[in-house]
Amino acid sequence: MNNPLRFKFPRAPHLRVAAESWPPHVEVLLKDVSGPGVLQETFLTVIHGPMADFLSALAASLNFTYTIVQGDGYWGAPSDNGTWNGMIGMLLEQRADLGLGPFGLTYQRSQVVDFTFPIFSEVLHILVTRPGPLSDPWGFLDPFTWQVWVCVGVSMVMVAVVETGMEGMLPNQTPSFTTHLWTAYEMLISSSAKPVAQSVALRVTVCLWLMAVLVLTRSYSGGLTSLLAVKTVPLKYDSLNDVLDDPQITLLMEGSTALTGYLQSAEGGVYGELGRAVRVRGVQVKASQLQELAYTLLADGRHAIFLEESGCDKVYSDGFTRTGRCDFYMSRGVFWPLLYALVVPRASPLRALINARIIALREFGVYEVWARSQTPNMTHCLRMPTKIKFQEAYTIFHLWVVFIVLAGGMVLAFLVFLCELALARLTYLTS
Repeated sequence: MNNPLRFKFPRAPHLRVAAESWPPHVEVLLKDVSGPGVLQETFLTVIHGPMADFLSALAASLNFTYTIVQGDGYWGAPSDNGTWNGMIGMLLEQRADLGLGPFGLTYQRSQVVDFTFPIFSEVLHILVTRPGPLSDPWGFLDPFTWQVWVCVGVSMVMVAVVETGMEGMLPNQTPSFTTHLWTAYEMLISSSAKPVAQSVALRVTVCLWLMAVLVLTRSYSGGLTSLLAVKTVPLKYDSLNDVLDDPQITLLMEGSTALTGYLQSAEGGVYGELGRAVRVRGVQVKASQLQELAYTLLADGRHAIFLEESGCDKVYSDGFTRTGRCDFYMSRGVFWPLLYALVVPRASPLRALINARIIALREFGVYEVWARSQTPNMTHCLRMPTKIKFQEAYTIFHLWVVFIVLAGGMVLAFLVFLCELALARLTYLTS
């Protein structure tokens, strides 16, 4: 065979092609082909999607006919007794002549079937429900970190200590730490403060504290204003480690794939952790069911789906088509990169013929055009912001902590007042 790209079968053979639904690459449907007057309904298995277009082009180029055959809904993985399930099992049992897939290339699979040249590559993402802007009642503390708040308190106490010590060195002065501490606090909250003693050293100390207070208050005011105007959308699950660190989230993934086969024996590293997590809180389903589960299970925020990038794009596109909203988030972190190809029985002459046409397909970027046509509405959801301008009126749910602090302070002041009354009465009775 000098030029496999020009080869055509002189008499069209009929091939059995194993296929399972994996949107957006391929969707397997049952078509009613029963005619008028036929008592029993007759259905024909047909396929749609980029891989269906490729199979049609392949059949026209090589001159063969085909029938789509389905198995158990999986791609193929070995069992404990050495047998294979899925489409690979169908090829090994000679129930199919070609596995459309596409299949992820792995060494384990290559020992029982032959792969064609890769058609495309994929990576896995974490698909979760898109979080919304959350109100933070403790937001008034956010302009400063806890270390800054501690430093402010310590600095205020140190200023009071220094002023008390300086005042004690002056003649005819009665130093009071409480008075200086209260004065430093009044300056911090921009309240009127009592004049300090007539001392240059004390005035210098007060001026330095006022400069620090000016910077702190202006920084706090500006930071609080920006935080009130802009609300951040928290991205809780943005990498594989994020979902591994949350033992309460259920992991949804496709069963009998290259990844699940590897996780069965993985022990160390992040894939070892993932394998243990999947055995405890993982749910494996068929590829045809995985994307539909995004619309039914992800909304509770307690499920995450391991899905290829093209599959995430399909969920984005179909979800926006259904609701006009972008309800899902695809993690920026990726893992498990794989090449995807068709499979044929070992030493099959079809492999060289298909390879020549895959090379031509990839050179002209035809498959990418077919794949993009399956996700027309996904671009709107790809660049959703992580910060949004908050234009709604603030409610009690946004500011309840402020009122709680105020109420708590009033109760504390009242209790102190009662203690003062009791102390004064006790002093009066004992005098």
